[in-house]
Amino acid sequence: MGDGLLYAQKDNSEVFINSSARRMLGIEHNDPIDRNTLKDTLGFYPFDLVESALDEKVHLREEVSIGSTELHSLVSHVKDLDGNVLGTVVVLRDLTAAHAAAKRQREFVSIVSHELRTPLTSISGALDITLSEYAGRLNAKQQQYIRLARESCGKLNAIVNDLLDIAKSEHGNIKVHFSNLVLEDLIHEVVERFRPAAIQKKIELQYNIVKRHLKIAGDSERLTQVLNNLLSNAFKFTPSGGSVLVEVFRSGIDNDQVGVSVFNNGQPIPLADRERIFEKFQQLKDTSRRQVAGTGLGLAISRAIIEAHGGRIWAESDAKQTGAKFVFTLPSAPHNELPSLPSRNLDFDAEHMVSGTHTVLLITQDQYSSYILKGQLMGVGHKVLSAEDPDRALRLARAHKVDLAVVHNSATPDVLALIKILKHDPETKETPVVVVSKAAVRSQMLGAGADAFLSLPVQPLEFKSTTTKLLNKAKKEKQHRILLVDDDSGIREICKDVLTHAGYECRAVMSAEKALHEAMQFRPDLILLDIMMPEKDGFTAAEQFRKNSLTSMTPIIFLSARSQTDDQVRAFKAGAEDYIVKPFVTAEFIARIQKALLRKERELGASPTTRLPGPNVIEEEFRKRLGKDDVAFCYLDLDNLKSFNDYYGYAKADGVIRQTGDVVRDVVAREGDPNDFIGHIAGDDFVFITTKERVDHLCTQICSAFDKLAPLFYSEEDRARGFIEAKDRYGTKRKFSLMSISVSAVTDSSIKSYSDLASASAVGKKQAKTIKGSSYVRDGVVLIG
Repeated sequence: MGDGLLYAQKDNSEVFINSSARRMLGIEHNDPIDRNTLKDTLGFYPFDLVESALDEKVHLREEVSIGSTELHSLVSHVKDLDGNVLGTVVVLRDLTAAHAAAKRQREFVSIVSHELRTPLTSISGALDITLSEYAGRLNAKQQQYIRLARESCGKLNAIVNDLLDIAKSEHGNIKVHFSNLVLEDLIHEVVERFRPAAIQKKIELQYNIVKRHLKIAGDSERLTQVLNNLLSNAFKFTPSGGSVLVEVFRSGIDNDQVGVSVFNNGQPIPLADRERIFEKFQQLKDTSRRQVAGTGLGLAISRAIIEAHGGRIWAESDAKQTGAKFVFTLPSAPHNELPSLPSRNLDFDAEHMVSGTHTVLLITQDQYSSYILKGQLMGVGHKVLSAEDPDRALRLARAHKVDLAVVHNSATPDVLALIKILKHDPETKETPVVVVSKAAVRSQMLGAGADAFLSLPVQPLEFKSTTTKLLNKAKKEKQHRILLVDDDSGIREICKDVLTHAGYECRAVMSAEKALHEAMQFRPDLILLDIMMPEKDGFTAAEQFRKNSLTSMTPIIFLSARSQTDDQVRAFKAGAEDYIVKPFVTAEFIARIQKALLRKERELGASPTTRLPGPNVIEEEFRKRLGKDDVAFCYLDLDNLKSFNDYYGYAKADGVIRQTGDVVRDVVAREGDPNDFIGHIAGDDFVFITTKERVDHLCTQICSAFDKLAPLFYSEEDRARGFIEAKDRYGTKRKFSLMSISVSAVTDSSIKSYSDLASASAVGKKQAKTIKGSSYVRDGVVLIG
């Protein structure tokens, strides 16, 4: 191989190396080599790179210098068929000659550009003097020719300036001098400079200030250069009679960012070209076959300047407009006067700006908020997909393996349904969801399944930190999560250390007030709860947990210094799994936690899909309530799930079952009574128990909620048709309507046996299934359908 190759087996110091790698690293042919040789002798130890970072990526790249040799290294894990890491491989490529050639090229461009400036200055000056008729009068024809020469000289001078800027950017020598600016004033001046050209070309040039008096710290000359480039490109690709729109905006989502967009209704930019056009000497071909002049340097320089200001620039697609749009965002200045900022150099890293670390789905109906958030996500290297509505969001989430979903919207039914679908659909359920919205909708968003919530206006550092944590957390192996609630800081610290050491993920809060909010966000598998706490005690907190749909089935273990029998009895009545008296023995403490988790897993073992109580618990609960006057037993079944399963696959069908369980759970928790019970028999069969007074309302709400969510599990085409084609149980292909729900309620208190109740429920369900669409039958009477 011409490239160098090194391989190190896991847990082994020996390194296998080929002759090319020995030559590049200056290692003699017969010299033994191991990890220590690389680390101590050469200072080149690529295997360190992979220990913590490579799990997040396919491979890592790094450039290193060994003496006078410049190497590019590609580091990757070697795995067996089961995904177990066997070792690490490093591929080396000698870039010394290539770097030297590129350096000579840059120096040549820089020297030639500087050398051209002197004669261009002289020529321009001479032409200006001639045009001023200082050396004598000119006739009209002479003036025309000299003006043409002067214009060409100006264009040549602009090309020379671009070449010098590119050379400087690659050396990190572009200077950006910051001063206090009002963004709209700067842009207004540039836009008006293009007004005569717009009139001449019959282009409608519009300027829209969405937000006024936006202060920034920036270099007016450099930002003017960016705007000139964007508007020049817009005019080049806009046909006569077209339009160009410049907008200045800021979104309430982030007061620390402002944005500018330049749109033209000419030739759209293909998706594949939206990053390429920011590279040096790259131009977009005009499909109308017009000759478009230019060096292909303007956008590369513009990106360099915007990045130097701490902003981001990109080519944007717009579903509402046909044409091309460029957007850039910049940090805004505070409302008070900014201090003078020193100039700084630009570190121009084109590869970093082009390649993304993760794919993020951004869902928002507000265009300007979308641009601000997109700029922040692109700033840390992520690739961003944008959607304005749930349909497009689901389509993108399913078509692209997105690593994170960011939702910026109010808690409308459509948005809440979207979050639930994302968290239940087998193709997206592993995708973390962070919501950015008003603080008032926090509980609704977290209740729908969001993994994190940020209140408006969001701080850039908080946004970056939250998204990074969610992306990292999604990669970790799932651990049991334990929430500890105790007002004693010492107890919290000790318990957290013990639980972490035992392999659990633990969060600790100091009060009952914070416990429920933390539980909704953290989704614990078990809660450790102190009794004696200020304001609200542990018993009150336990009642709150039991009333909330997300924590109603979460095991609770009380931790208390009080060992009285009355306290323990009260704790178990409040729904405790166990009661541990302080001080406790660590081994016993962990053993009791393990036992509680195991017991709950067994209890829910018949329904791993929904994690609702299974058949054994259902039968026990039904038997306890049989014969009581104010009890309604409900049996719920899905219609056309089998055809959906055959058509879309069992993984999708499991997502529907999970979603149905959540629909019942959420409606009962919101509209029902704390004593109501929900269970999952198996497959698509669910049961719940409520009161006669509430049963009609609950069943109506469940049918309505399911009918809103069910269509979202289908593709847009199938949804529009209103049916799918699949084989029935006899192998005959036929049309099946979209899934619906059938509910049967039995309120007859004279039924005394569990089997008789099951038979009565089955009769009602059979009756409900004869009705098209979602239906509800109570004691033989059709109430919905």
